[in-house]
Order: sequence, then C-alpha cells, then structure tokens
Amino acid sequence: MSGDWIALVIAFGSVLFASIMMRRGTQIGSMTLLALVVFAIGGFLRGYFRGAPAEQATYGDRAVSQLEASWMHFMNLQAGTLLAYFIAFMVLILVLFSLRSVISR
Repeated sequence: MSGDWIALVIAFGSVLFASIMMRRGTQIGSMTLLALVVFAIGGFLRGYFRGAPAEQATYGDRAVSQLEASWMHFMNLQAGTLLAYFIAFMVLILVLFSLRSVISR
C-alpha cells in the first residue's frame, strides 16, 4: 500500500465487508481471500475512473490498459508482501468479527 487515503479506505471497506459476511470463525481463510479480491477490484476501479481518457481511446481500451497495469503490478509483488497483506487483512477481519460477536451478545 502506498499510503494514500483512497487505498486505505478501499482496504478497510473490503475488510469491513468480509467481516460482516463472516458467520463463523472457521471461515477466516476464505473471508480473507474475499477481502483481498474485493480490494483488488476496488483498486482496478479506482485506476479505471481516475485515469483521464485519451482522445482516441474508447472505454474498452481504458479497461484493458488498466487491467494489464493491475496484472503487472500483481505479478511484480513479492511473496512476502502478498503474505503480509494476507496476514494484515486476516487480523483486521478477526478483530472486527470479534467486536461484532461481542456486541451482538
């Protein structure tokens, strides 16, 4: 994460969504993966809507170029960085799930 506020809001939104969708504590792995996928989709949409359209480019061209850029960014991630994202998202989901469980009782 580059430290910008929009990326942090997208990340927290995806973690919040996953913690709301989680019904049991044993779903933590799949919910963490869901949160990472939602975060990736949010980052793709952010890049798509943020970029200024070229004069001759269609919306499909913008989507394809953004998808290629996002894929290249993902492929350049090191395994340690991806693992750090997974662990951070997992911990945040567990904290929010625990808070929700305590409040609902």
